[in-house]
Amino acid sequence: MKRIVLSLLISIVGAGAVLAQQKGFTIKGKIGSLNAPAKVYFVSHETKTLDSALLKNGTFQFKGIVKKPGFADLSLDRYGVGKDSIDLENNTDELTFFLDNSEITVNAQDSLIRGKVTGSKRNDQYMAYDKYIGGTVTAAYKNYRNRISPYLWNSYPFTKEFDEYMYRFKTRRFEKQLKFIDENPESLFSLYALTDIISMGFDKDMSKTGAAYRSMDVKLRNTQEGLRIGRLIQIRSQGAVGTMAPDFTLYDVNHKPVTLSAYRGSYVVLYFWVTGNDLIKAENYRMSKASGLYKNKKFKIISISLDPEKKKKVWEKEVKENKLPWVQVWGLKSGPLATTKLYGNLGTPVSIVVDPDGKIALKDLNGHELQYQLAEYMK
Repeated sequence: MKRIVLSLLISIVGAGAVLAQQKGFTIKGKIGSLNAPAKVYFVSHETKTLDSALLKNGTFQFKGIVKKPGFADLSLDRYGVGKDSIDLENNTDELTFFLDNSEITVNAQDSLIRGKVTGSKRNDQYMAYDKYIGGTVTAAYKNYRNRISPYLWNSYPFTKEFDEYMYRFKTRRFEKQLKFIDENPESLFSLYALTDIISMGFDKDMSKTGAAYRSMDVKLRNTQEGLRIGRLIQIRSQGAVGTMAPDFTLYDVNHKPVTLSAYRGSYVVLYFWVTGNDLIKAENYRMSKASGLYKNKKFKIISISLDPEKKKKVWEKEVKENKLPWVQVWGLKSGPLATTKLYGNLGTPVSIVVDPDGKIALKDLNGHELQYQLAEYMK
């Protein structure tokens, strides 16, 4: 399971947000009484800066200048093994904060992840926002995993429980972010909330996301980041939850046409995939389970291959050899990529659920999150 990384994109408010104080920032920190070879790494996501400092009796310091406020990370290399090595760890000891040109203090008793950042009003505002929405996805991910022994992390019961937990957490967090924007239309962190929603791929309900964007102060919407988010919302509103699913005609391995509208009256999972990927193999297994579980209900699966023309034969061979028990199509004429554009440029593996009336009920789901939602619909 890949380590989830917090989206740290803020190049936000142009000249209006450039901090007046050009003296720069100073970060003074203390982590217990650690000494070299223990080291702290500093990463500024705004300036793409990477720096490091050896610990001396637990203390470290960094200095610099940022033209715009943005996110930064401190990560602890307790044994001096190097940043590449600690980034591979499942439980990286890392602290994320909002960086501006302030005198910043970091205090931690034994680890950065439980450290406290003071001295920056911007960071105080960020921490208030973060608390309001229930914390970061990264923190939720790490906290949940740390409750379970590592040897169980890849077991089916744990991954199923974990995926369902994370889906519920992200859903609650999404609603809280929307509420924050509604209550704070002029806040820098309302724009960050939308950036985070888009970057985390949790913009499934684009009607709500679009309404939140339009409710923000026009000065924020007209910044470089605000305009970028506006363009993304416009693109991803195509095929949004609650809208009619765009119809298409694609072709199966026997070159017979398959039209989405022909399945009106049933729940239809549109499953976008490609061949030759271990993640896809796991998703195919889950789809097979769902196909058997709901075979007596009004439920259909249409797999849409996003393989390029040169891999068409590979796709046909895999479909036939694996005997995947649902409708398999490849865009022989209109093209699979043209089809995915109808739904807002999707990745793989990802699924959309279309309800019996032909409207999009769920979007951008895979793994146990999809299965959890299907179970709710198929009760």
